[in-house]
Amino acid sequence: MTANVFLFSTVLTQERLSWIDQALKYYTQPGKSADSPVASEQGVPGISIFLTGDALYSLNEAESRHIWASLLSMPGVRIVCNGDALAHRGISLDPLVERFPDQVITLPAGKTGGSTSFWNEIFSAMPDRHPNSPREIGWLLLSSPYMFPSAGDAIQCLSAALALGYGIGLYGYLDGTHSCHTGQITGDRENIGESLEQLAKLAAENQLPCSLMIHRYSAAARGYQSWDDGLGTVGSSFLIKPAHIRDAGMMIYKTGNIPVLFSENAGYSRIGTAQQPEENFPATAPVTILVTHSPYSTEYAFGGIAFAVACAHQGIRSRVIFLEDGVYALTGEHRAPGGDEAVTLPELIRHLSGNTGLQFFTLSPSLHMRGVLKNGTLAAVREIGFEELSALLFPRRAENGTGHKRILFF
Repeated sequence: MTANVFLFSTVLTQERLSWIDQALKYYTQPGKSADSPVASEQGVPGISIFLTGDALYSLNEAESRHIWASLLSMPGVRIVCNGDALAHRGISLDPLVERFPDQVITLPAGKTGGSTSFWNEIFSAMPDRHPNSPREIGWLLLSSPYMFPSAGDAIQCLSAALALGYGIGLYGYLDGTHSCHTGQITGDRENIGESLEQLAKLAAENQLPCSLMIHRYSAAARGYQSWDDGLGTVGSSFLIKPAHIRDAGMMIYKTGNIPVLFSENAGYSRIGTAQQPEENFPATAPVTILVTHSPYSTEYAFGGIAFAVACAHQGIRSRVIFLEDGVYALTGEHRAPGGDEAVTLPELIRHLSGNTGLQFFTLSPSLHMRGVLKNGTLAAVREIGFEELSALLFPRRAENGTGHKRILFF
């Protein structure tokens, strides 16, 4: 009854593979942790790592291959690859397949003949937790279409979900808001706006729920002029007809009440026991935000923290973990450029440190790798090692009555 699923579509660095490897060792191997599920009645946990897009390159890199071999040597671990994306990039998996023939799986993006598809296999690995919860699949889109493939992945995923009778939702946040812009004119590639309109039409024809929603602040910052009718409805002439602009609270409420939420890089863990079967778990899952980008070159770090805060305000237990380049948000004395009234990330973290249901952590090995120290004034951010990271990412037992959690990468 224990399952852990990761989906990666962007470049998988050796550092990311290494901390995943270390965290899973504490989770799967007897004796590594007193709470190890292998040493309990639950047996070997299922760990499925789904790879598409540029994440697939790591399987072909000599420097990363030994880490993949370490991961695949653990009980219950398998890799599932998007075969269409592999072929597009000319990537061969022969060395890993020869060593782990039953654990390295390649599936087409769409159904062909009697075989299942890459996306359908993800749904199979993430069964519904609750018979009364809505059968809906959501996608949190963070990057803009055309510059990045995430929007196309979202279309494929949601199309497969509709074909299986799931309701769907696409939630545009940060640059993901651009996916719902009107007037997209493309030459040699899929038109994301038109595809979303077609998905909404297909959902309506099959009487399935469909939500196309973009974040109000993200849209406003990007010039989406909007109007408010005073009754809670926000509209814009810049949006395709099925899409709506909503405040963060509404978006979090909607995404928090669907069983599965994907993103370009995301994870999902669930656990059930005889004492507390999965159908008794509440619908809203705790969320863990992994801040992996440096603080100011992109909007990811601020956006990740803002998303966690919005979740906490909705009563969703939220954790923010700074790792990889995200640790730079915690080092040194940050000063905004002269005359700039922008808040620095350390100031924001100190301001949020008293929020109920919101916790901050940082991975010490990421700090050590970069030769930096955490700012001593950030007492709210606790330094952790791989064992504690493992405990935060992978559930050993039901937490606060909830046996599942979401992991989102920013």
